[in-house]
Formats: sequence, structure tokens, C-alpha cells
Amino acid sequence: MTTHTSRASLSGEGSRGWRLSPAMSVRLLHIALWMLVVSGPVAALLVAGRVSSLAARLDAAATRPAVDAPTDTAGVEGFAELYVAAYLSEGEDSTGDVDVDAGGWSVARTVSLGAEEVAPGYFAVTVAAEVVIDEQDAAGTWFFSIGVAETANGWTTPGLPSLIPAPPQVDAPALLVDRLDGLSEPGIEELLTRFLAAYLTGDGELARYVSPASNSTAVQPAPFTEVEVVSAGAGEPSDGLTPVVVVARVADSAGRTQLLEYSLMVSQRDGRWEVADLLPAPLLAPTDTN
Repeated sequence: MTTHTSRASLSGEGSRGWRLSPAMSVRLLHIALWMLVVSGPVAALLVAGRVSSLAARLDAAATRPAVDAPTDTAGVEGFAELYVAAYLSEGEDSTGDVDVDAGGWSVARTVSLGAEEVAPGYFAVTVAAEVVIDEQDAAGTWFFSIGVAETANGWTTPGLPSLIPAPPQVDAPALLVDRLDGLSEPGIEELLTRFLAAYLTGDGELARYVSPASNSTAVQPAPFTEVEVVSAGAGEPSDGLTPVVVVARVADSAGRTQLLEYSLMVSQRDGRWEVADLLPAPLLAPTDTN
């Protein structure tokens, strides 16, 4: 896959801005010089200053580095996931269309962990696979590296996958709300319980617990019948908003339970707490770089 470089130009289509072409720059300078001829001394000095400023800006624009658009690797990663699943299921006969032999391997699922372009149109993809033996015993998660090339007719693999060690463990970033040691402000836990009940079970109107500017909508159809807040914590308020993290135990109609975690911003309006925003991910603690 080719990495495209985008530069704005006066005549370029679809650009978000524009830049003077060399021919247009020369024409503008010619016009400025004619103005020097026909204008008086004072006007000439003013125009000369404008010309100098324009030339400096044109030089800066010409030396401005181009911004490379990120390579879209969704296609190559999806192909690698499918290939590794088929390869493990078919084993040594992976080049043919055969059934899984008794005692062979199968794959519960595969997921790409990323692709690196090692040459133009050629990628090394890391794939994690949940491997099953005899279609029932889990062998654990295996990790593979596979080369995938882009051709005029689609993706292809010039070689077989390689089994590699698991990626190294990394430390999680520090969170803004890093302790779930309870909520000191009265009324917030009750708000969270009622909000999650409306959000996940359909019990109550969600609009009663969110701010007018919130675009939160309840999960439909409601997947659970019970919600219980088991732990929560809050960060320091700022600009009238308080960051909150809540862990809830939910149960469906069959009694199956699961723990879910939500990060929210809550605020007070007319003396009562409400959800100002349901965040897509927990907020990170501030650092020197963010």
C-alpha cells in the first residue's frame, strides 16, 4: 500500500486550504513592481515592505515539511487474521481445502495486534490466536508473525506464519481517578445507581439523570435486569465538573452476572447531581506531556 502525501495548492481539489503556485507568486511580484513605478516615494516604500513580507512568507511555505497521511492497515490486518485461522485449522495441508483432522488444532478467534510496513506494499503483521485442541481443550493464546503483500489482485502471503513469543507486558498509564475508595459527596452514588439502571435495564427515564446538553442514550434492548454499584471513586472537581469512576455488578434475566466499569463527569444543577458526560474511556492523569 502506498503512503500518500497531501499538499494544499491553489488548484488542488479537495484540499482544506490553498497555497500560491510558483506562477501565481511571480505574477503577484510583477504587479507589485509596476506599483513601484507608478506610485510616489511613500507608496513605493510601503509596497516594498509588502513585497518583502510576501517573499518571506512564500519562502517559508515552500520549505514547510509535508505531512504524511497514516497508512491504513485494516485490510492487511484482517487478511492476516483470516489466514492464520485457516492455517492453524488445516495444519500442514494449509495450502488446500481440507477438513480439520481428528486431534488437530482449531481456532476460537484471532485478532491482529498491529502491522508494520517493512517494504512498499509489504507488511509484517502480528496476530494473536486462541487455539483449541480437539475442538474442546484450550491450548491458550499463541502469537504469530506473518508477511502479507499487496498485489493488483489483492493480498497474498509469500510464506507461512512464524510462532513468536508473547509481546512484553507494559505498565498501564496512571488514571485521573486511581482510587475507588467511595464518594464523599452525598447524592452522587444514588445518581449513579439510578443512571445505570435506566441506561442498562430500562428502569426509569435516562433524561431525568443527565444534563440537557448530554447526548447519552440508553442501551436498547436492555440487556440486564439488575444493577448494583459495588465500588466508586471521584477526582478533584474542575470548572463545575467532577470526574467519577464506578464499577457495577449487572445481572440478566437468567441470573448471569458481570462487572462493568464506567467513567463519567457529573455536575450539580439546581441543587441536584446529574451526569454531564458519559466518557468513552477513563481519563488519564496529567503528565508533563499532556
